[in-house]
Amino acid sequence: MRHVTLNIPESEYNFFMKVISNFSFVEIAKDRQKLNLEEIENHLTAPKKKLWNDIKEGLEEIKLIEEGKQKAKTAKDLLNEL
Repeated sequence: MRHVTLNIPESEYNFFMKVISNFSFVEIAKDRQKLNLEEIENHLTAPKKKLWNDIKEGLEEIKLIEEGKQKAKTAKDLLNEL
């Protein structure tokens, strides 16, 4: 069996997957990167899982700030929280 890697624009991904899945000779592999991340998260200890979730929350906050959907905290506000 041969493997092919394709880069598909996000806007066309669902259409492409519908088309390609109709070919009986095509086998579609699961998204390995996402699967591996889920496997890793499932094997974390409780303290590491809490740290990982805190990091993900922080990254989500950064994303919201960059999109202008959330106001950034000042250093003074951050120190006051401590």
